[in-house]
Amino acid sequence: SQHLPKILDLVRMIWSLSQHYNTQERITGLLRKVSNEIILRCCDHINLGQIFAGEVEEPTKILQQSIKSGELWKDIYRGLVGRMQIVSPDNLWDFDESRI
Repeated sequence: SQHLPKILDLVRMIWSLSQHYNTQERITGLLRKVSNEIILRCCDHINLGQIFAGEVEEPTKILQQSIKSGELWKDIYRGLVGRMQIVSPDNLWDFDESRI
């Protein structure tokens, strides 16, 4: 989670500086890949064997941490979009969040 702001800043730099990769479709695709990676990393820590064996305390904690990770990603994204509205209103991210 400590790397997410840096990753998002790098994507913003690509958006700002690239002549060929700064389309809404390409940046949305890149942000979706970051979201999917977060989901995959969370899934890697969930032990279904424990859940099916009735040992749900530890998996519940991991699931709660996973939810927090997803919420943090959204908060970081929305924070950057908010800052962009102030700093460069001509170069806004107006992406459909459901596609990210």
